[in-house]
Amino acid sequence: MDEKVLYTEGLSAWLRAGRSMIPAIRDVSLTVKKGGCTGIIGESGCGKSITCQAVLGLLEHKKWNVEGRVFLHGAPVPIQDDTAMDAFRGRRMALILQNPMSAFDMRLTIGTHFCEGRRRREWSVCLEEAAEMLRRMYIKEPEGVLRSYPFQLSGGMLQRVLIAMAIGSRPELLIADEPTTALDRTTQSEILHILRQLQYREGIAILLVSHDLKVISCMADNIYVMYGGQVVEHGRKDSVLSHPLHPYTRGLLQSRLTFSKRRLEVMEGYPPRLGEIIGPGCPFAPRCSFALEDCISVSQPLRELEPGHWSRCLLRGESLGFLTGSAGTA
Repeated sequence: MDEKVLYTEGLSAWLRAGRSMIPAIRDVSLTVKKGGCTGIIGESGCGKSITCQAVLGLLEHKKWNVEGRVFLHGAPVPIQDDTAMDAFRGRRMALILQNPMSAFDMRLTIGTHFCEGRRRREWSVCLEEAAEMLRRMYIKEPEGVLRSYPFQLSGGMLQRVLIAMAIGSRPELLIADEPTTALDRTTQSEILHILRQLQYREGIAILLVSHDLKVISCMADNIYVMYGGQVVEHGRKDSVLSHPLHPYTRGLLQSRLTFSKRRLEVMEGYPPRLGEIIGPGCPFAPRCSFALEDCISVSQPLRELEPGHWSRCLLRGESLGFLTGSAGTA
């Protein structure tokens, strides 16, 4: 569990807009361990998906300027070289998207998607392997699914197919970008169960992106909280969820739905949009009820305020009234 499969150092990305450079993510450093699950949480537009695309070298070089380094098992990943990345994407690093329907060509059967690129005489073997992979996804009649077209299958079934295709090459890292967003609660639970099986039985490292705290608390052992393209807090799941040290994390926890009579708190304002000017200080300062003058004018580094628990905030959690258990556990 302590072996690092993926880690990034100072990963940053700017969108080119004429002569201007618009910051999307800044100085993102994260780690995913073997057999572990690292979760990235935050509102829409905070930089979660851009981080995943940068790790996979998917940001088009004509439109994006990417800096920083990515390592897989200690070896550098050539994220700036699209051709060299072919040896990583879909092989050593696999991606599951939030909208499975967009990942398929509606004119091709599921079996064709599995076997595309192989010689015709190899298709029978490929289809047998694909059927076995689908059985591992708890699909009862895989042969029928392989003969089907994507539009004939439900979203949950397509997500299972996507996972089967992703793990077919036995990747070391699985990046799941909002894999349950478009699914109902029952299907969400089934997909998360499949991901946990891959994590525990096969030792696959998972980088899980979600805005759903229930999903993150169910899967992740480490959590990175992003806001305005930055990591504002990270640490062990239990520590972050029970004792948040950043006002934004506290706001996320308090604004989630719970089965209680406690009044639901909602964070005022909206996260900064891509291209919106962000000053040198904390990007959350305009929405923060604890903000000090220095929060607006001075950039804050990530600091280890407790063992293994980091926050990009001037104040300690106790100063903000964050008592253990006050935010609730997931």
